[in-house]
Amino acid sequence: MIYKNTKQVLTALHQISCLTMAGMSREEFARTILETVTEALFYDRVALYILREGSVILEGVINVGCQVSVKGLKYDIKKDQCVETRVVRTGEIIRIREGFEHDFYTPLDRRRNQALKRTNCVLMPVITERGIVGTMLADRSFRQEEISDDDIEILEIFCNQIGVGIENRRLNAHNRRQIAGLIELQRISRQMSEASAMTELQQIIVTRGAELGGAQAGWLLLNRGPGDKLLPVSAFGAQPEECWNLDIKSQLRETLGSNQTLFRSSMRISTGGGSRQVGILSLPLLVGKREQSLLVLLYREAEAPPELNVDLLKVFASQADKAMESLIFNRNLIADRDFRESILRSSPNAIITLDSSLRITSHNRSCERIFASLNPDWQGTVFELLDSPSFRRALAQVGGRQQALAQLEMWQKFDDSRDSGTALFQEKIFSVSVTALGDAPGIEHGLLVLVQDQTEKRKTDQDLERMRRLASIGQLAAGIAHEIRNPLTGMNISLDIISNELTDRPHAGRLVSGVVEELDRLENIVSSMLEFSRAGILDRTWVNVGDLLLAWFPVFREQARRLNVNGILQIREGALPAVYGDREKIKQVILNLGLNALDAAQAGGGNVKVVLDLGHPRGSSFFAEGHGQDERPWLWLRIVDDGPGMSRHLIEKIYDPFFTTKNRGTGLGLSIVHSIIKEHGGRLEVESEPGRGSTFAVGLPAGEAQPRYQRVEDVQSNTYN
Repeated sequence: MIYKNTKQVLTALHQISCLTMAGMSREEFARTILETVTEALFYDRVALYILREGSVILEGVINVGCQVSVKGLKYDIKKDQCVETRVVRTGEIIRIREGFEHDFYTPLDRRRNQALKRTNCVLMPVITERGIVGTMLADRSFRQEEISDDDIEILEIFCNQIGVGIENRRLNAHNRRQIAGLIELQRISRQMSEASAMTELQQIIVTRGAELGGAQAGWLLLNRGPGDKLLPVSAFGAQPEECWNLDIKSQLRETLGSNQTLFRSSMRISTGGGSRQVGILSLPLLVGKREQSLLVLLYREAEAPPELNVDLLKVFASQADKAMESLIFNRNLIADRDFRESILRSSPNAIITLDSSLRITSHNRSCERIFASLNPDWQGTVFELLDSPSFRRALAQVGGRQQALAQLEMWQKFDDSRDSGTALFQEKIFSVSVTALGDAPGIEHGLLVLVQDQTEKRKTDQDLERMRRLASIGQLAAGIAHEIRNPLTGMNISLDIISNELTDRPHAGRLVSGVVEELDRLENIVSSMLEFSRAGILDRTWVNVGDLLLAWFPVFREQARRLNVNGILQIREGALPAVYGDREKIKQVILNLGLNALDAAQAGGGNVKVVLDLGHPRGSSFFAEGHGQDERPWLWLRIVDDGPGMSRHLIEKIYDPFFTTKNRGTGLGLSIVHSIIKEHGGRLEVESEPGRGSTFAVGLPAGEAQPRYQRVEDVQSNTYN
C-alpha cells in the first residue's frame, strides 16, 4: 500500500531514532519499536528475532499484535533450516503468502506457518555494522492487505533503525562491562601489589583470575627450569592435582611455545570414570629467565562464553607478571643492582630522570642518540624533548602519586631542516612510560621517563602486513584477469562483426560503439590487474635515474602546462651513482607518481616539483653527508605537489589495491609502485597534511648490484605467481 499519512510515518521514524539513544532495556526498546511500527504502518503483528550474543541461537524476543506469540522460540542458524534462519544467513527478504510455495520451504516452515497463522507477511533482516543480527516479521494476515514494495522499502528503514538501537545497546553494555572490569582490575592490582609472600600472591592470581574470567575453576602451573614438568602451585574451585584430569597437555605446550592465550575444548575425566566436553583457557603469565607460569581456567561449556574478555585477562596477566617480578626484584635487590645498572647503560631506549621541577637531571646514551639529531638543544625541561597534553597529564598524575605508572604512545614531529634550506619535518612514534623515583619521607621526589622509538618498527610492521595483503590480492588478480581477458576478446570480435552489419542503422551502430568503448575500459582494468600480479619479475641492469628523469620531464612539463600546472625539475649537481634494477619498472614508478602529483596540483596550487638527490637509508630527510661510514648512500626521488593534501586516514589506504579517489581510476597505481619499490629493496615514504600538499619520496640503494640487506633469493617473497 502507499502511505497516505506520510507525516505519521516520519513521526514514527523520528520516535524510533530517539529511542536508539534511550537508556531502556532491550525488551522495553523492542516492544516500543514494534508498537510504533504496528500503529504507523498498519500491521496486525510485528515480531522480532535476535541472535543471542556470541552464539548461533536465534530467539524470539517479543511480538506485538493479535496472533500467536513468538517469544521463547529458538532456532539454531546452523542446524535449523527455515525462513527465519535463512534470512539471517543470507540477508534475503522473504514474503509468505497463502497459496504461494517457495521451493526452499521446509517441513519446519510449514508447521510454523500453520502454528503462527502466517498467511500474509514478510521477514526482513536486521543489519548492524557487525552484520545480520536478527530478523523482523511484519504480518497482515488478519486484514489480508497486500504488502507492497513500498511497504518493504519503509520496513527496511525501520529495520535499520532497529539495528542502530541494538548496536548502541550492545556497545553500551560492552562499555559498562569494560569499565566494571577495569575497576575490578585496579582493585586486584592493588591487592597483588600488597602481597608480601610468593605463595600468597600466587593464590591471589589464580583466585582473582578465575573470578575475572568467569571460570568455574582454575590452576596456576609453574615450570621451574628447562626440562622440568609443569607443577600446580595454586588452585581455585578444585584440588591442585585435578588439573591432570583434563586432556590439555598439547594445549599447554602450544601456549608455552607461542606465548599466546588459547581457548580449546577438552575432555574432563570425572572421578567416577565418565567424561564430558569442557572449555579450557590457557593464559601465559611468566615467560622469561624466571620460571614459566600458566594460568589454566575451566569452563562448563566447550565454547567460550560470550562475556569472556580475553583482553582484560591479558592485562591481568601482565599485572600479575609485574607483581611476581616485583616480589622477586625486592628479594634480590642487592644481587641485581649491578646488573640493572649495566642494562640502563646499554639499553636501546632513552632513559631520563627528572627532578620535581621536571628538569632533566640525567640521561643515558640512547637518549642522545634518539633526541640529539632531532633537537640538539635538548637540555632544560623535558618539554623541550617531548610535549603533549597526555604526556603532561601523565607527569602530573605520577608526580602527584595518583598512580605509580603511566604509559602512553606519542606521535611527534621534529624540524629536520638543517642546512637544506627547505622545511622538512620528521614524524616519530614514541612509546613512553613514566614512573616515580623514591618514596622516602623528607626526600625530594623525581620521575623516570622511558622512551622507546617505535617509528621504524611500526613502518616495518605496516610494510610486512601490506606486502602479505598484496601478495594474496595479486594472486587473485592474476586469476581473475586471465579468466576475464578471453571473454573480452571474443566480445570485441563479435561486436566488430555486428558493427559491420549495422552500416544502414547508424543509431544501433553508435550503441555498439559505446559498448566497445566500455569493453576497452574494462580491458585497461584487466591489464592493470595483470601488471599488478606480475610484481617480482625484474630485468635488472644498471639504471641512471637522472637520465630517465631528463628524458621524461619535457613531456611531463608540456602536459602540466596544458593543465596550468608549473613543473620544476631539480637534479643534484655532479655525478650520481646508478641503481641496479629494472629500467622499465623504475620508469613506471616515475610516471605513476608524476601523474598523481599532476592531478593533485591541478586541484590545488598548480605546482609540481621533482627533486633527485642523495640521502640516507633511514629516510628521505637524512642527507648523504650524515650517513655512517658503513652505510652507503641511497638515491632519493621526491615528487612534491601543492595540492589539497591528504589526511592520515587517507594515507593509510592509498596503497590498498583498487582504492582510488579518482572518478575513472583503477586504484592499482600506487599498489604497483609500492610493490616495485619493495622488489628493489627500497623505501616509499609519503608526507601530507590537508591543505599543505603531498610529498612522495622514493629511496633506492645506489652504487651496488646486490645490497647487503637483500639477497637475490629474498625477492621471491614478493613474487606473485
